Amino acid sequence: MARDSQPPRPDFRHRFRGLRTATLVLAGILLLLAFNIGSLQRLIAANRERNTKRDSVEAAKLRLGELERQKRSLELGMFEREKSVREAYRLVRPGEKLILIPPAEEKTTGSTTPVTPRNSR
Repeated sequence: MARDSQPPRPDFRHRFRGLRTATLVLAGILLLLAFNIGSLQRLIAANRERNTKRDSVEAAKLRLGELERQKRSLELGMFEREKSVREAYRLVRPGEKLILIPPAEEKTTGSTTPVTPRNSR
């Protein structure tokens, strides 16, 4: 009966089982990282290089689109500018004939006057 009167001793092995397991898992992960650190660094460097190249390709595509729009606007804009200047100053290229059609509100009744261009003198 003397044995029954003593309080039971706590079992420390079961009490810290979770902590011991977590420590072993953490140690395993650290060992894996330590052995694979070179390959991880190469992977990270390759990922950075890929992202840098992708960004430069996207920037080049945007710039190309912008330059194509600018080229079209210059081509069409030059035609429109030349047309408006030639109409305003009545300029004619060599070999061209100038035909002026009066606007609808200024129509005259059957009489037309010939127009002489300025640069054909």
